[in-house]
Parts: sequence; structure tokens; C-alpha cells
Amino acid sequence: MNVIRVAKALLWVGIVLFITPVYAAAQKINTSYISTTPGSSSVIWVAKDAKIFEKHGFDATVIFISGSVRGIQAILAGEIPIGEGGGPGLASARLAGGDVVAIAGNINVLPYYLVSHPSIKKAEDLKGKIGGTHIAGTTAEFALKVGLKRIGLEPAKDVSLRVIGGAIDRMVALQKGIVQFTVVTEAGKAIAEKLGYPTVVDMAALQIPFPQNGVYTSTKLIRENPDMVRRYMRAYTEAIHFFKTRKEDTIKIMSKYSRLDDRKTLDESWDWHAKFIPEAPFPPVEGYQLILQDMAATNPKAAQANAKDLVDVRFVKELEDSGFIKNLYKK
Repeated sequence: MNVIRVAKALLWVGIVLFITPVYAAAQKINTSYISTTPGSSSVIWVAKDAKIFEKHGFDATVIFISGSVRGIQAILAGEIPIGEGGGPGLASARLAGGDVVAIAGNINVLPYYLVSHPSIKKAEDLKGKIGGTHIAGTTAEFALKVGLKRIGLEPAKDVSLRVIGGAIDRMVALQKGIVQFTVVTEAGKAIAEKLGYPTVVDMAALQIPFPQNGVYTSTKLIRENPDMVRRYMRAYTEAIHFFKTRKEDTIKIMSKYSRLDDRKTLDESWDWHAKFIPEAPFPPVEGYQLILQDMAATNPKAAQANAKDLVDVRFVKELEDSGFIKNLYKK
């Protein structure tokens, strides 16, 4: 009887070891997030604070890099091996010959809103006004241009756009009267409305396919250390599960990194992102195609580029095919 019990125990240990990889020593890694608003970057925060990176063999340092373009530039410079960025920055980098590729998509629609000074009652009233934007090539800058075009305004001639910076800086500029309107995500919209700045264009409702935020790395790293990328994506996908299924714990982490304690804003942001962040975070090929089409007007290389070349879906596909993602949501 004792022999049988021992055998069963050993079998169980073997199963656990097979299912849960054991890493001899944690690998140090710098990884980045591109926004301090309590939104899609929260997945990185969760992976760090819920010790999910640690579970998958990483001693991770999470670094804030303002804006999707700078996020991509940090990867190109070798400062960040794997981190956040946005679609327009990736497309620009690849067309210029840069070694960077999307391996995950976090928010795959254009989740932006145009908010304005209370004196602006409707979208058409934006004509002739000054808008606050981010640096060229960022998702916020792209979204602002798309939003203006959707209401019949030409960004280059019907409004004046002023480069302000990140979401918080743009909101401050709106408050100070430096600009009369700007572009924000769901979290920014909640803050703007609380301050009395109404939404005049809701681009999220249009469901425009777009890689607003995702995970990026180099093809060199994928080629030389695929296991590192694979473990990172396991951690990232598990962090998505934590985000979507453990609201209270996630909101505490969101509050810590965003330095916001307004429960209504945090609730609304979590509700929206829990709905739109996918369980299987495939990078959206159709969204990259939209970006290339937009860029083709000024960059001939974009017209010849194939959106499929900008993404590498193998790691998410492995997680989906192996049942890893499905098993997360069974618990």
C-alpha cells in the first residue's frame, strides 16, 4: 500500500512539474509601458505586481516610456528587449528598415475620444480651433487625425494642431486654455468629463480596427532566444487573465501606478478594458493594414508593404493551440 502511495505521489509531482515550469534562476529583464493612465498598460503592471513575471522566470523591472513611438524606439535601440508600443510607430520603423515586430495586441480597436472645452457644443465647432496632440507617429496623434477626418475636417487645414505630449500633459493644456480640444482614451475621457470637458467625437463606438497598444520585440531576439519571448508571452497572457478576472486586485494596482484614487474613474476604465482586451492577444493584421493605407499617401513604401510582415503570431498561437489560455479561464 505504501509503495502505491509513494508511486502516486511521485506521479503527481511529475505532473505538476510538467505543467508548471521551474526556473533555476530568475532572468533580469527591462520591460516597458507607454502610459500612466489606468488603461491597457495595466497588464504590464499586473504582471509585475502580481508576481506573474516572477512565476515565469523573470526578475522584471518595468520602465515608463512616454508614448508608443518612444516605446518602439527603445526596442530599436536595444534598451528594452520586449515592451509596449503602438501600431503607427511600428509601421514607421519597419518602413525605415528597423528590426521590430508585433507579437501581441492588447487593445485592437481605436479606443479614443475627442474631448473639448465646454464652449464647443458639437464636433463641427472644432473647425478653426487649436487641438493638443502627441508627437508624430504615436497612436494618439494618428487617432486625432482619424477622428477629425471622420467628422469632415482636414487636420492640416481646418484646425491647428499643437504637439503637447502625453495624455496628462494634454489634459493640463486643455485646462490652461492652451488648446481647445484633445484626444484621450477611455480613462482620460472619464477624467475629462469629471473636469467638465465633454466628448464631441466617440471613435471607440466606430469599432475601427487598430493596434492601439501591444507587445513588441526584435526578430533578432526571437531568432536567438525564442524561449525568452515565449515565457514573456506566457506571463503577459496570464496577466491579462488576472486583469479580466480579479477586478479589485487589479484596481489597486491601477491606482498605484496611475496615482489615481478616484474610484469611479478606475471602475469605468477597468470595465471598458476588461471588455476589450482579448483573452488571446493576437496582433491585429487588419489594423496594421489601415495604418499602411493611411501612410501610403505620403510614403510610397507603405503602399508596397504587407501588414502580415509587421506581426509574428506564433507565440499567441502556441498558447491558444496548447490549451494554455483556455485552461486559465477554467479556474
